Amino acid sequence: RISFRNANNSISQSYSSTIPSEVKVKIETKCFVDKSCNQETNHTSIISDTNQNGDGIKKEYPESNKLIEDVTATHYHCEYFPYMTKQKEDLSKHVLIDQKSFKIRTYYDCIFCSYKAKYKSRLTKHMLIHKDASEVRTYDCDFCSYKTKRKSSLTRHILIHKDSSEITTYDCSFCSYKAKRRYNLITHMLIHKDASDITTFDCSFCSYKAKQKSHLTTHMLIHKDASQIRTYDCSFCSYKAKQKGQLTTHMLIHKDVSQITNYDCRFCSYKAKYKGGLTKHMLIHKDASQITTYDCSICSYKTKRRQNLTEHMLIHKDASQITTYDCSFCSYKAKRRQNLSKHMLIHKDASQITTYDCSFCSYKAKRRYNLTKHMLIHKDASEITTYDCRFCSYKAKHRHNLTKHMLIHKDTSQITTYDCNFCSYKAKRRHDLTKHMLIHKDSTEITTYQSTLCPYEMKQKSSLNQHMLIHQ
Repeated sequence: RISFRNANNSISQSYSSTIPSEVKVKIETKCFVDKSCNQETNHTSIISDTNQNGDGIKKEYPESNKLIEDVTATHYHCEYFPYMTKQKEDLSKHVLIDQKSFKIRTYYDCIFCSYKAKYKSRLTKHMLIHKDASEVRTYDCDFCSYKTKRKSSLTRHILIHKDSSEITTYDCSFCSYKAKRRYNLITHMLIHKDASDITTFDCSFCSYKAKQKSHLTTHMLIHKDASQIRTYDCSFCSYKAKQKGQLTTHMLIHKDVSQITNYDCRFCSYKAKYKGGLTKHMLIHKDASQITTYDCSICSYKTKRRQNLTEHMLIHKDASQITTYDCSFCSYKAKRRQNLSKHMLIHKDASQITTYDCSFCSYKAKRRYNLTKHMLIHKDASEITTYDCRFCSYKAKHRHNLTKHMLIHKDTSQITTYDCNFCSYKAKRRHDLTKHMLIHKDSTEITTYQSTLCPYEMKQKSSLNQHMLIHQ
């Protein structure tokens, strides 16, 4: 408890804290009046680093010979990191963060499994997986069969049922970009900043830099030993995931079709297991003028997805400007992190690689997507979700096949083409343009994929994968 008093009156301010003794915290008061000089001052003086009670709190407050009339703001500062807050509770949460200077002191443990959480709210969410479905409160959509355990998820879902004129958007002040969520606008604004203005999160083990802290957190997993990485384990099979979202997706394969919450299209019979799938699908029901496009500022390229524009912009950059993801075992470089992750599999021993195993046969896959495709052969035709063309009787098991098919129903003027900057070549698919661009590169600029068992080299990874089959 810290008290401020003066001899002429009984004005006081008191604070108490439950912060661990190892953590030094500066409690600072600002803006008081020195009547002797009739000016506002911000005098502070350090009384001691540690108080008599040994609570480890570092205290700073005005010099005793100054008259305190008013304390308008109190800030709690962490001594180890540049963190400041007006709320004592926020500081208490902050000091739990696993930083280099000290370890986490408090966990919230699940009584049913080995799960631990830093925050009580996360444990509360986790506990839902141990409850029977009938015990869990759900938030139901009034417009479709969508159900969710979280109110915030329902709020986001409701947006797909609203007319675009009813939705509050966050607009970019530099271009026509609009976002339904402020976080997305903040992320978008990075493309308008000069590289020197952007705060990056740097890896302490390699040259990797990220604009978002979450990306660095994901990246750091590649530098950890497998025994150090926390995994999310499936309770039905041997599957393990490094990220909770991956386990959530995996769990769908263990559910009966009737138990899976679908995202239903309100215009046709389309159903999706993932909200992202429905969001993409809804674009086919919109008029072209209603769809927000992401336009390239250098050429005529347009896309419906921001990620596609980000990838497209790489073709306009000089090689020296592009951040690459470098393999720590060979000379391989990738423009995309997920490509490096795939590449790293060739350096692992078979026993170290997580495989996705079929529960009906001996099939194993290194990628979940390949297992998902494989599982179709074990399903009855009536159980398989098909992607139906609305113009003809064409049906596809995979959405990307329907997307390709839909091009035959479009007028040539409506089809977005991927144009080569060096010749008149045009492609309907970005992948085809990427392959074409190799003919314009000098051989020294082309990344080749080499077999680890023979001198075979190829420009395309898919060709190397096919080649490797002859060594098995």
